[in-house]
Amino acid sequence: MIYSSSLINNSVDRYTDTISGEKLYVSKGPGETCYYKNRGETIYHRLDGPALVSKGGYKAWYVNNKRHRFDGGPAVEYSNGHKLWYVNGVFIMELDKDGKITKRMK
Repeated sequence: MIYSSSLINNSVDRYTDTISGEKLYVSKGPGETCYYKNRGETIYHRLDGPALVSKGGYKAWYVNNKRHRFDGGPAVEYSNGHKLWYVNGVFIMELDKDGKITKRMK
């Protein structure tokens, strides 16, 4: 589950993206850190790293609320080793923990 700082009464910090220079909002909830483009915490966004990071090892990269990663890496990384590639929110492929393709864009 994704926790909004407004739901758990945590403060919202500011962060400057090192690639774009944008001022982002950072919400640190129980077990999870999220980066947002807007104060309302509805648009996941970060260029210089994952926009969602959980203590359990899950990481997801978003640009303007769409799964996307600029450096060509996977937009989603699970703690079990599975990785998903997306471009502008469109699924491209999935690799299992051994690096084998398990799904591809049709």
